[in-house]
Amino acid sequence: MANFKFGDRVKTNDGREAVVQEDQEIGSSEVKLMFEGEDSAHVVNESELQKIEEENN
Repeated sequence: MANFKFGDRVKTNDGREAVVQEDQEIGSSEVKLMFEGEDSAHVVNESELQKIEEENN
């Protein structure tokens, strides 16, 4: 399990970027996201997501 947290930036398998809207519940495979440019949240399976690593400058 990836255990996504509020504020994590993620990318879906189809290349869309989003921000996690609430911490992923323990034991759940669902993650609540807000896609860039959209007004409503979506629930996506964690297997369809990868975390975008922040660059440290």
